[in-house]
Amino acid sequence: TSGRSYMQFLRAGARQMLHFDPKEPGMCAAIVTCGGLCPGLNAVIRELAKMLFAYGVKTVYGIIGGYLGFIREDEWIQLTPENVQDIHMQGGSILVSDRGNPPHSEIAKVVQRRNIRQYFVLGGD
Repeated sequence: TSGRSYMQFLRAGARQMLHFDPKEPGMCAAIVTCGGLCPGLNAVIRELAKMLFAYGVKTVYGIIGGYLGFIREDEWIQLTPENVQDIHMQGGSILVSDRGNPPHSEIAKVVQRRNIRQYFVLGGD
């Protein structure tokens, strides 16, 4: 122990072991962008959705309008390989970022009701 600090990073990419079962009946994933916009959000949304489909997830929701969008379920969009294919060429976020925060308990109720097993929060600030 010479007083040096070492950092260790996990290699990104596909994993052999998942901490969720993509074949679980009715399960789905959700992606939301919150806070300030930052470069590359649409590219991250695209790659995340495509990887979820590659793992076998059948339903991936895009939450429109940040955390506030969770309580406006009628505005959600279903992401598909086709509708995310070219979004990396657009600026901003196709999911519209927002800084509002509804009560956590309301978000939790929606997540449970919709059987969301993977919940991805993206954004700046």
